[in-house]
Amino acid sequence: MELIVNALIENGVQVAVSLVVALIGVAGTWLSIQIGKVKKLQTVQLATDEAKDAAITTVLELQQTVVDDLKAAAVDGKLTKEEIAKLKNDLISMSMAKLSDTSVKILTAAGVDISAIIAGAGEAMVGQMKGTGKTTG
Repeated sequence: MELIVNALIENGVQVAVSLVVALIGVAGTWLSIQIGKVKKLQTVQLATDEAKDAAITTVLELQQTVVDDLKAAAVDGKLTKEEIAKLKNDLISMSMAKLSDTSVKILTAAGVDISAIIAGAGEAMVGQMKGTGKTTG
């Protein structure tokens, strides 16, 4: 009888150890997946930040090289709707040219509308510039 009890205890311990090892493996896999998701989100955020920075830089460039001249040439000192539309297109194309291929690939793979990020950051920068009196129109 003692042999049977010892055998049952031994088998029970082996089953318990196997379950613990399996749970550790599952927990490790789950943790690895979670870390991967966080890193992917961080990568997308970095690429988004690059797009916003490119847009801000481009707005400042366009202000310096184009906008001031267009406003000076206008009778009322303001941009026309056509000029604004062209500047928006220039903003997007010039900003896209500044982005690294890696960031473009990351944002595209994540399903992010890069043009919308650039346009939004550009609009925010123009609004900020208007708020500080650095531009009008």
